[in-house]
Amino acid sequence: MNKAPGLKIIFLIFFIFIFSIMLYSIWYLQLEKITTQELKSIQNSLLSKNIELTWEKATKSGFPYRIEKELNNISLKFNNTKISTKKLKIIYQPWNKKHIMFLIPNDINVLNDRKKIIINNSNLLASLTIDKFFMGRVSIVSDKITFNLKNNNYNFRQIEMHLQSRETDDLQFAILIEKSSLPPLFIKKNAISKLYINGNFLKYKNLDINNYLDWFFKEGGIEIESFKLDFNQTNITGNAFISLDKNFDIQNTLSISSNKLSNILILLEKNNYISKNTSAKTDLIINAIEVASEISNKQAVFSISIQNGYLYLMGIKLIKVPNLKKYLYTIPALPK
Repeated sequence: MNKAPGLKIIFLIFFIFIFSIMLYSIWYLQLEKITTQELKSIQNSLLSKNIELTWEKATKSGFPYRIEKELNNISLKFNNTKISTKKLKIIYQPWNKKHIMFLIPNDINVLNDRKKIIINNSNLLASLTIDKFFMGRVSIVSDKITFNLKNNNYNFRQIEMHLQSRETDDLQFAILIEKSSLPPLFIKKNAISKLYINGNFLKYKNLDINNYLDWFFKEGGIEIESFKLDFNQTNITGNAFISLDKNFDIQNTLSISSNKLSNILILLEKNNYISKNTSAKTDLIINAIEVASEISNKQAVFSISIQNGYLYLMGIKLIKVPNLKKYLYTIPALPK
């Protein structure tokens, strides 16, 4: 007689368990369906801005702990430029739709007419988090990324990049790279051992990907609040502002401090960017500023600017800076 109530309880617990699994499965499948709908909505939204996003096949997995959507042979086309990759995996937990991860385990190809960049990466992982105020934060990490461009390899290791939207029109960013090799200057023993940049993309909400240069020279720009670059026992810190004029010339102001700024001159002279005469003249000015700063017990600060296609150090013209028309894939038509 005493076993019957216990048996009923067991059946009740079993029923609740099965019913809970059924409810969770229905809820999970509904969320998965919403994910597909949201992807389609993003696709249509981009298309309205003349940006075409396509993929050939989508597979799903991850039940019951997470939702995983794998897109194959993805292509993003805009402004005569095509970005493609073989796989993109979208991952998030069903109970937290405001934290989404994106995994790209293969190369990324950027193609424009006959120009091509191949980006080799080691499992690039991106994370998107949206807070209760609908402010977004994106974090991107990778063990190694290599840009193959014009027979040169630009290598970056242990990369972290963070983007944070704010109530203002600016997008805050931070970049940390443990080691990088940038030919022809920063290679072998002169490879960059650490690079840190913190700043803002100004008025990023007004950016039109189909006419980004128009944004750059009219109202946008990159404000670097602080940066640090280390190579071969040389440390450089400072801040900067970068913009572009309507002729595609870089406009830049830079304030830096360094323990061995003359090492930069040695690299520039060695690679025939500046003459021996220019190097010697600039080195004298650097030494004079360093001596004056030491006497006044202050840190030496150097002013660098780029104007009208030339780079200046403390007002001395050093090198010609290439016009970006030679390097940008597509030059959007700018207003007269």
